[in-house]
Formats: sequence, structure tokens, C-alpha cells
Amino acid sequence: MHDSLELHRKDLESHAKSISALLTEIGQLKMSKAVEDERDKHLQERLMRIEKSIADIYSLGKWALFAWGGSMIAAVVAFIVNGGLHVSAP
Repeated sequence: MHDSLELHRKDLESHAKSISALLTEIGQLKMSKAVEDERDKHLQERLMRIEKSIADIYSLGKWALFAWGGSMIAAVVAFIVNGGLHVSAP
């Protein structure tokens, strides 16, 4: 009877240690998940800012292309108006 009681006590201690270890591991997993979620949130925000910056650069490039194209058209019109296409008779 005494051996049986001692065996149950050891089993109880063993189970308590296992439960404690599992609870510690669950706590660590929850902490890791929370850290990962927060990091993902910040990375997503950073990615959105980068995408916006790229869109702004494309927008600036579009306006630069329009300005260059407009100046080329203006140069051709000025050339024509100043007689650049005038052919003199032989």
C-alpha cells in the first residue's frame, strides 16, 4: 500500500512537471506568435510606403516625359514658323 502511494505521488509530480513545461512552451509560442504578427504588421506598413513612393516616382517620370514631349513639339512648331521648311526656288 505504501509503495502504491509513493508511486502515485511520483506520477503526480511527473505530471505536474510535464504540465508546467507545456504551459511554459505554450507561453513562449504565444509570445513568438505575437512578435511575428507585430513584425508582419510593420513590414506590411513599410511595404505600402515603398509602393506609394514607387508610384510617386512613376508619376514624376510621367510628368517629365510630358514636359519633354511638349518641348519637342514646341521646338518643331517654332522651327516651322521660323521658315525651317522653306525651300527656295532654284
